[in-house]
Amino acid sequence: MRPHAPARAAPRRRVRSDAGASSMEWALLTPILILVMLAVVQFAMVYHARHVALAAAQSGARVARTQPVGGGWHDEAVARAEGDVRKIGPNLLGGLRVEAGEAADERWVEVSGEAVRVIPFMTFHVSQRSRGPIECFRPDVGDGVACQGAAR
Repeated sequence: MRPHAPARAAPRRRVRSDAGASSMEWALLTPILILVMLAVVQFAMVYHARHVALAAAQSGARVARTQPVGGGWHDEAVARAEGDVRKIGPNLLGGLRVEAGEAADERWVEVSGEAVRVIPFMTFHVSQRSRGPIECFRPDVGDGVACQGAAR
């Protein structure tokens, strides 16, 4: 029989360490998370800009629709819409354009511009229009189908 040999040290295994893996994951994910957060804020700003443009267009159209047939309503409607945008969010719409028009028995106001940019390479154009019939007296009988000077 063989004498009992001293115990040999077990072969050393190479143990991989996970130290630093978490830091590396965060370093890779942080830019993506920041971009996602900026995208959420960007779309919130576009959504808000659309609502402001719609509110201003509705306010301008309300003025346009209630003015009597003839001149003078156009400048008042545009001024009201521009004033509302400046009052609610003066820096919210860049390149603000307000247009007003009349077609048959309707008047309309359109407010457009570019929403605030949060992400540098993304530009969103916002445009909202409100229209409605001109408010005037229309008789129940006869040919009074349009707001004409003679029909009033």
